[in-house]
Amino acid sequence: MPSIRTKKRLVAVVTVAVVVCAAGLYALAQQPYQLAPMDEAKRDRAVSVGGGKYHVLPATLQTTQWGWLDPAEPPKVTINSGDTVAIETMMHAHNAIQPGTTMDDIVKLRLANPGGGPHSMTGPVYVNNAEPGDTLEIRIKKIVPKAFATNFHLPGAQFPTVGLLAPEFPQGFVRYYYLDLDKKQAEFKPGVVIDLQPFPGTIAVGPDPNEPKEKSGPPIKDAKGRTSTLRPWKNGSNMDLNELQEGSILYLPVFVKGALIWTGDSHCRQGNGEVSLTALECAYREIVLQAIVHKGMKTEWPRAETATHWIMMGFDEDLNEAMKIATREAVSFLATTQKIVPMSRDEAYALTSMVGDCRVTQVVDVRKGVHCMIPKSIFAKK
Repeated sequence: MPSIRTKKRLVAVVTVAVVVCAAGLYALAQQPYQLAPMDEAKRDRAVSVGGGKYHVLPATLQTTQWGWLDPAEPPKVTINSGDTVAIETMMHAHNAIQPGTTMDDIVKLRLANPGGGPHSMTGPVYVNNAEPGDTLEIRIKKIVPKAFATNFHLPGAQFPTVGLLAPEFPQGFVRYYYLDLDKKQAEFKPGVVIDLQPFPGTIAVGPDPNEPKEKSGPPIKDAKGRTSTLRPWKNGSNMDLNELQEGSILYLPVFVKGALIWTGDSHCRQGNGEVSLTALECAYREIVLQAIVHKGMKTEWPRAETATHWIMMGFDEDLNEAMKIATREAVSFLATTQKIVPMSRDEAYALTSMVGDCRVTQVVDVRKGVHCMIPKSIFAKK
């Protein structure tokens, strides 16, 4: 008959064996979540939905780029025309700006990426069959912010041209905000409550190879041929158009094979002008986009559509030139889109003057922006 000591030894051995076995099973169960970073970036996260596919693109250091759009960047997900992709976004500087980040920290981050934008851009998304000369329709189906946001302006003493009134605010300013996603509000301070109106400050396709040389500010391209996200242009990028909210549609001309969609610089509220430099800067758990390739539709500048308006855009270092481009785009749209109501170019010019609501999009992204809004309500329903 085994002694008590022998029994204790057996129990100890069995206990150790169970623990080791459990630990091994636990480690095995965790293996799918411990893939190497590059393998993780290549995982297929697509499911079939309604005849198309629904893709998920998380924001990681492998799927985001800080401040640059590079057409040589390998696609992070490949989709077909008509597919939908849910994209996660980061805060600025690869998520380095978080509650508690100081103004000194933000200045260091700004200086750490010379010429590049502060934006963390998730992508690119490659769209099969998209070719230069096509138009890409991007439907913004859903936006779900994360739980906090920030607003800051850099010290005007150190950055006298960054922000409309930068020299008048020499010290800089930063504040963080909790976002009440149930109420869709943020408290600016006691007594001031802001309704959230999320939209992507920066959404782009691959850069225009014929983008003109910079008229002011740092170089548009770096030594590697990457394009800075500081400026808006024909491919979209840092447009800061606050009308691009959930339910809106963006049309962008395609310049490179696969179109290459990026988004970042996520905003939760912004006034037209974005005068201090930043909006209510946030990040998204997901922004859900549907991409549709149009082969016969020619566009030169970005256009947008909401339930109530068509929106034409123009960008230039000179605000007057940006206004001319946006107005010319509105006139051309009305004169050439005959399926609405056929009209001459003179009639389109007159109608734009009567009903076109042209607004300053932003004045702080080196190239200033103007968007002209044409109300759909003026056209009689057939």
